[in-house]
Amino acid sequence: MPSKRKTIDFSSLFKAMEVQEFSIHPSGSKAVCSVNRGGNYELATLNLADGRIRRLLSGDQALLSPVYSPEGDRIAYQADFEGDEDFDIFASDENGRNVLKLTDGIADNEHPLFSPDSTKIAFVSNRKNGMENLYIVGSQGGPIKQLTNESLPVADFAWSPNGETVAFGVGVGDENFISAVNIRSGRTKKILSKRGVEYNISSDYGGQQMQWSSDGKKLLFVSNENDSNDIGELDLSTRKTRWLVRSKNDKYSPQPSPDNSRIAYLEVLDPNVVVKIVQSGRSRIVSQKTGVSRSPHWMPDGSGLVYVNGSVIRPEEMFVVKGGRPKRLTRFQVSGLPTDSFARPKLVKYRSFDGRSISAMLFVPKGRRTHRGVVIPHGGPEAQSLNLWDPIAQMFVMKGFSVILPNYRGSTGYGREFLHLHDKDLGGGDLKDVLYAGRYLLRTGLADDDKLGFWGVSYGGYMCMLALTKAPDMWAAGVSIVGYFDCITEFETERGYLKAYDLSKMGDPSENEDLYRDRSPIHFLQNLSAPVLLTASARDVRCPPTEAREVARRLKELGKEFEYYEYKDEGHWPRKRKNLKDLYTRTVMFLDERIPERSLR
Repeated sequence: MPSKRKTIDFSSLFKAMEVQEFSIHPSGSKAVCSVNRGGNYELATLNLADGRIRRLLSGDQALLSPVYSPEGDRIAYQADFEGDEDFDIFASDENGRNVLKLTDGIADNEHPLFSPDSTKIAFVSNRKNGMENLYIVGSQGGPIKQLTNESLPVADFAWSPNGETVAFGVGVGDENFISAVNIRSGRTKKILSKRGVEYNISSDYGGQQMQWSSDGKKLLFVSNENDSNDIGELDLSTRKTRWLVRSKNDKYSPQPSPDNSRIAYLEVLDPNVVVKIVQSGRSRIVSQKTGVSRSPHWMPDGSGLVYVNGSVIRPEEMFVVKGGRPKRLTRFQVSGLPTDSFARPKLVKYRSFDGRSISAMLFVPKGRRTHRGVVIPHGGPEAQSLNLWDPIAQMFVMKGFSVILPNYRGSTGYGREFLHLHDKDLGGGDLKDVLYAGRYLLRTGLADDDKLGFWGVSYGGYMCMLALTKAPDMWAAGVSIVGYFDCITEFETERGYLKAYDLSKMGDPSENEDLYRDRSPIHFLQNLSAPVLLTASARDVRCPPTEAREVARRLKELGKEFEYYEYKDEGHWPRKRKNLKDLYTRTVMFLDERIPERSLR
C-alpha cells in the first residue's frame, strides 16, 4: 500500500496567463495576441505603451495565430473546437466586430497571412489528399484557390512585397526545399534545394513571416548546409546565396528590420535561446541571456523588438527592447510562486551506449533528497528540452525527485548530423540514449536502483511504454501521456505531415513491417513489470485515443497494474487550465505514491 505523504499545493504554478502568438499593429501602438486566461485561447489587444491587456474575442473555440492586415484595420486568425485541430480561418475588423468565416469547415486550415494589399489571405490546408498545401481566399470571403500541389507538406511561407509571389518551404528532413509560386499564373519553381540539406523560410520558435527584403530582390532562409542551422540570403535574380550568420549553434526565425539594415534572429545557447541582432556582420545579444526567447517581432518603425521570454523558474512574459535593456510589457503571473522550492537546471553531458555525448538538463532538489528520480524526454521527436517555463520538473522537485531531461539523438539544436542519427531508427538509438539518462541518475547516486520513474508526452509517451517493456527491470513506475503504441495503426490514421515524416524516418510499413513491429510497444506488453498510468485525449488527432484504449484493454487482459484516464474535451495537449492542472497533479502523484522514499533506519 503506497504511503501517505504531505500534500503540496501546486495551484500557484497554473495561474499565469499564457501567450501563444501575436502581431503588432502598423501604428506600433498595440498588438493583437492569442492568450489563455485559464479557459481557452482567446484574442486580446496589448497596449505596447503601458502593457494593459483587453479582451477582444472569445468563445467556445480556441482562437490562435492572429495577424493584422497591412493597414491594421482587419485581423485574421484561426479557430478550432476543444483541440481537434480542425481549424477554420476567420477575419474581423480590428475591434473584433464583423466576424467572417473564410473557410468552409473542410479539413485543417491554418496560418493565415494577409497579402501586401490586404485583398487576399494565404493559408495552409490539408483539404486535398490529406497533404498540407498553400491556398488563398479573398479577405472578405469568396472562393478558395489552391496555389500549390506538393506531395510533401508545405510548412511555412512569406508573401513578396509586391504581392505577386509567395515563397514557401516544403518537405520533411533532408527533403526540405524552398519554392516560389506566382499568384496569377500558379506557376511554381524550386528556388533553393540541395540533396541532403534542409532549407526553411523561418523554422522554429515563432517570428513574423517577413523574410523578403523590402525591394523583393532577396530572401532570407535558414539551412543546415554547414551542419548547424545558419542564416543565409538568396539573391533571386542571380540565384546566388551568401551566409549572413554562421556559428556552431543552431539559429532560427531571421527577421529583417523595416529598413533592411539589421536582422534579428534566435540562437540556441544550450539550454537557453536568445534574441540576437546582426548589423554590418557583427552580432549582439539583445534579450535576456537565460531562459527561452521566442517570436521576435520588429516594431513597425524599426525602433525595437517585441518578443516572449520565460524560464524554468518564471512563466513567460512579453518584452520590448529598444537599444538598452529589455523592458517587461506584461504581468501574466499575478500571484507569487514557491521559488524557494524550485531547482535551477544544470546542463550535464553523459556518454551513451556508443560513446556519443548526450546533453541533458538536470534538476536536483534543495535540501532533503528522497533518492528518487524521474526521466522526462521531450516529444517531437525533433524538438529540444530547454530552459523554458513548464512546471512539471519543478513539481517533481518539490516532491523530492531528481529530474533529468535528455536531448536524445534526433533532437534539434545540435546540428544536422545529430538530428539525423535516428533516421530509419526511431525507438532505437534514441531510446538507448534515454535509458542512459536513467543510468546517469543511478550512477551519480541521485536515485536508488528501485526508485526510477519515467514521464513522457506524445513521442515521449511512446518512448515511456517502449522503455517499460524493453527495459522493464529499470523502472519502478511510468506515466505515458497521449502516446502511440502501434507504429502501423498510428501510420494508418495520422495526418499528411506526420505520415510523410514517418515515411522519411522509418520507410514504408509494407516494406519494413519487421522494423515497425519491433518499435511498437503494444507487442511487448507482456514484459511490463512496473505500474503505468496512461492518459489520452478524446479529440487528439496526432496520437488518437484509440491507441491508448487498446493498450489499456490488453493490459487488463494480461492482469498488469495500470490506470487509464481520458480527457473528453481536449486535443493533443490541454488548453483548459483545469485539465492541465489535473493532468500534471494526477501524474506527479501517481509516481510519488508508487515510488516510495528510501526507508530510514
